[in-house]
Amino acid sequence: MGEHLEAAGDLPAAYGWHMRAATWATNRDIGAARLSWERAEKIADALPGQDPNRAALRIAPRTMLCGTAWRVHDHAARDRFDELRQLCGAAGDKASLAIAMAGLMMDHAFQDRIREASQLSSEAWTLAESIGDPTLTVGLSTMALYAKGESAEYSDVLQWSQRVIDLADGDPSKGNLIFGSPLAAAFAWRGLARYWLGRAGWCEDLRQGLAMSRSADPLSYATVVAWTYVWGIPFGVLRSDDSAMREIDDALRIAERSGDDLALAFARGTLGMALVHRHTDAERDRGHKLVAEVSEVFLRRGHNLCDLPLIDVYLARERARRGDRDEAIPLMRAAADHLFREGRLLGWGVCATGVLVETLLDRGDESDVAEAEAAIERLAAAPADEGLAIREIWLLRLQGLVARARGDAAAYVHLRDRYRDMAKTLEFEGHIAWAEAMA
Repeated sequence: MGEHLEAAGDLPAAYGWHMRAATWATNRDIGAARLSWERAEKIADALPGQDPNRAALRIAPRTMLCGTAWRVHDHAARDRFDELRQLCGAAGDKASLAIAMAGLMMDHAFQDRIREASQLSSEAWTLAESIGDPTLTVGLSTMALYAKGESAEYSDVLQWSQRVIDLADGDPSKGNLIFGSPLAAAFAWRGLARYWLGRAGWCEDLRQGLAMSRSADPLSYATVVAWTYVWGIPFGVLRSDDSAMREIDDALRIAERSGDDLALAFARGTLGMALVHRHTDAERDRGHKLVAEVSEVFLRRGHNLCDLPLIDVYLARERARRGDRDEAIPLMRAAADHLFREGRLLGWGVCATGVLVETLLDRGDESDVAEAEAAIERLAAAPADEGLAIREIWLLRLQGLVARARGDAAAYVHLRDRYRDMAKTLEFEGHIAWAEAMA
């Protein structure tokens, strides 16, 4: 219809048709939505210069093309963003600029430029709040929370997610400009921030986020499932139990039917990470294969590069499980060192340090034990704005394992018991199980 209207010379009607079609398709078929925005962009550019609405009409499709570029791995969006910034500046359109900034911050994160993503998220959040439009703030929150979560700024994640929950006021679809259910994402991120900071209520937050995302679009569901389990299981908060596996399998089936390759990559990666934390060799072998495949997809398509260090650590751990510790340990060490250099030791670096220490102690040379102790000390010394329960519980576990390796039975029992008690107090299912396995 849009092409017919354009052919008939009715450019305003054709533009409106494409914009409506794109809005309808945003959380159903992102490729079709972007095609409609691109057609609307060309129509707006072709309008006469004296048209009083031309600037606004040029801004609108560019805004959404920038805001959703991360969903299709469009790394060339920066040029369009620079053009849009000029248009918004001339028109005084702060809202459109904030939406476009949300898309750019996701691209920064996906390209492993976490510092830039975090800085841009702060700018976009401040800009949105200054406008005073609750729908806008909720709409860009998912991307802003992701950037802050990847940079381990958990106080900001807690504060911002609470703000979104308040503004959304129970409406799962409020602000669904770019992401289908910002409220479901906010519950997931508030839960994550709460368990990192040792606050109560995290479990109910994760449950609410999952329940809400099940009724949303496939990408929202796959993403919330990923944030729940890809973070929760390796950090020892959740277990890779049968309930988790059913939820992840559901998200994968829905993602497969949707045709959304990003949702599918998230779901497959989550399943792989859950499987490498299962107990049978067959499950872990399947998980290793899935994680390796997802890693190759991320590298080939150039997205989620910020998550590759974690993936590399668990791929190496599976090599060590098969007896190849001498090859695995350098890979783990490289991932942990990368996270340290990038200032991300208090994010994925906790898991990376934990896996490295455990593997070094399994090999058990004197130099391995010394390296394990140095890695623990580096983790303990990493600066944080406030106390982090996740770091503290991991430190107890790892210090206990070193004490056992040193043959210090008294210190081992003391640390093991403190570790077990803290796990129970915080209700971290994974750590409870790991503590019980420490005889």
